[in-house]
Amino acid sequence: MSMLAAKLRGFGGLTRRRERSASPARIMMPRVIFLMTSLGLVMFGLLMIYSSSSIVGLTSQEYGNDPAYFLIKQLTYVGAGTVVAIGLAAVDYHRWTDTALKVVWGVTLASLLLVYTPAAQGAYGATRWIQVGSVSLQPSEFAKITIILVGARICEEYFWAGSIDNREAIKLSIGGLVIPLLLILNQPDKGTTGVLMLTLLVMCYLSGVSGRIIVAIAALALVAALGYALKDEYSRARILTVFDPFRDPYGDGYQLIQGLYAFGSGGLTGVGLGFSRQKYNYLPMAHNDFIFAVIGEELGLVGTVGVLVAFGVLLWAGFKIAENAPDLMGRLIAAGCTSLLVIQMLLNVSGVVGMFPLSGKPVPFISYGGSSVICCLMLVGLVTSVSLRSELPETAADRRRAQLRATDQGEWGGADALESDVGMPTPRSLRLGNAPSSNASRTYAPARSWRVIDGGERPTDSTGESGRVRRGANGRARIDLGPSAADRLRGSGSKRDTSYGRRK
Repeated sequence: MSMLAAKLRGFGGLTRRRERSASPARIMMPRVIFLMTSLGLVMFGLLMIYSSSSIVGLTSQEYGNDPAYFLIKQLTYVGAGTVVAIGLAAVDYHRWTDTALKVVWGVTLASLLLVYTPAAQGAYGATRWIQVGSVSLQPSEFAKITIILVGARICEEYFWAGSIDNREAIKLSIGGLVIPLLLILNQPDKGTTGVLMLTLLVMCYLSGVSGRIIVAIAALALVAALGYALKDEYSRARILTVFDPFRDPYGDGYQLIQGLYAFGSGGLTGVGLGFSRQKYNYLPMAHNDFIFAVIGEELGLVGTVGVLVAFGVLLWAGFKIAENAPDLMGRLIAAGCTSLLVIQMLLNVSGVVGMFPLSGKPVPFISYGGSSVICCLMLVGLVTSVSLRSELPETAADRRRAQLRATDQGEWGGADALESDVGMPTPRSLRLGNAPSSNASRTYAPARSWRVIDGGERPTDSTGESGRVRRGANGRARIDLGPSAADRLRGSGSKRDTSYGRRK
């Protein structure tokens, strides 16, 4: 019997350890929603890439006359990105912002500089790609992750820890943020530069910077970007096309006009999945920059709104993860990664519908592109890493519950009680508070009675002077765990630190 009790005690300890390791619903739910939404967008993207690129692949010898050419390549990229994302989620995000940050920044800077060497490849008026074997990579996509990590580190040290002053913060910002951004802008890649600057402004706002300052910086950046774009003939043509795409219907305005035709053909519910007409070599880059137009044609307004809703859910879940982050660093990483994904989506959509100049940025998770989808999955991995390291603060009720244990009191709670996790069944007449009277006619065998006590401290008498055992109206002993269940769960020492999203 003692061996059985020992095994049961071990099982009870294992159960308690599992309970402590499980994440609360308020932490687990945003994580699951974020991951499921990301997975859903990736799967939907694979479907739309196959639909929008099948005709191009089928009619081109360059792609082996294979309608699934782009789908197979995208599946390869998704597999590689998933592996990297799992690795990032398994590693504590503090490592990437601590000892490994200088290495990550150095690799990023070196890859951005390679764009200016003969190994670089140019297309569509920009030089953004480098050839690695048979694969072309876009360093500016992976630089997004580095800039988020560097920005989070600077904000954490300046706004929270206070370990650096204004001068040091400016030096770190110039070296860690401004130089990579200038290298990206000079490729030129104004779309990525704009997305990163807006993401950094969101992170600064969450760090405590005044909203007025954020708006002023954004306005100045917009004016500077407009002035820079007007100097470039290619960018100036894109700006003018927004105001009148039919000014040059077979030149600068051709792609935008064909995209508008796609939306017009789709109507409310679309022409049907796979039945797009614009993908028959009418709409350039239908599986990449303009895949949102194909979604509008095949699935109509319902499909396009569904994509926007999915990104809205992603934004909510990502910011809930940021809210539950254990420190400001985690909060900024989760919010920065999520904001970048949503901002880039809005930039693409606004350009495709003719509300903003075309940027050439793909829709995250959905558009075709190896560097893009791998980067997006890496961002998902970082957000998941923050969520896995998040936990609720320990309340007074949690500490009290952790001290609860069952004790073997011997015969009716004698002083020779032994601590244990389980007990032997006893007759109702022999349970605590029902000891037989001295003139009972029956003979009762000694039995063990069990009760739950807090921290192993036993009340000194039946009146419950220790505050743990009290007598009810019927004279029986009962356990006093607090005034109410709500008070026990809430605790008295829980306080939110609204400045950094932490609880203490």
